Amino acid sequence: MVAINETRVKERYGRLPSSDEQALSYLKALKIIVGADGEIPEAELKALRKGMQRLGLTEAVTREVEGFDFRSGKLEDVLPGFSKGGLRARMLLRDAIEVARADGTYAQAEKAAVAKAAALLGVEPATVTSIEALVELEHAAKHLRKALFPKKGK
Repeated sequence: MVAINETRVKERYGRLPSSDEQALSYLKALKIIVGADGEIPEAELKALRKGMQRLGLTEAVTREVEGFDFRSGKLEDVLPGFSKGGLRARMLLRDAIEVARADGTYAQAEKAAVAKAAALLGVEPATVTSIEALVELEHAAKHLRKALFPKKGK
């Protein structure tokens, strides 16, 4: 089994992946979505790495995901067998949107890839719109918090 921080994974996703392949497929799908605009800028790679680090993935798993060629991958081939419209399907979309906008832009191609993944995962378009709004609100709240309560020395 992929080495992970079980507590963090359960808190965020509701349960652990059922297999190594499922965990890797999730991360590969994430990479395909954020690379839909033809590139994965350093800011997006940094966000992806940070997420993998928070989940406690091993260096070997991280290297495998980073080495995965998103240009040759297809969502249909890598999307794990989630319950249609379920929590983990929605979390994949949320993670993809968060990472995709890490460079300051949620490109139209990335948005289209999120919509495609949502259709494959049985997540309604209205739910995708709500997830996009949630990510935007969380981003705005984070920046407002930093502006109101700067760390010492700043």
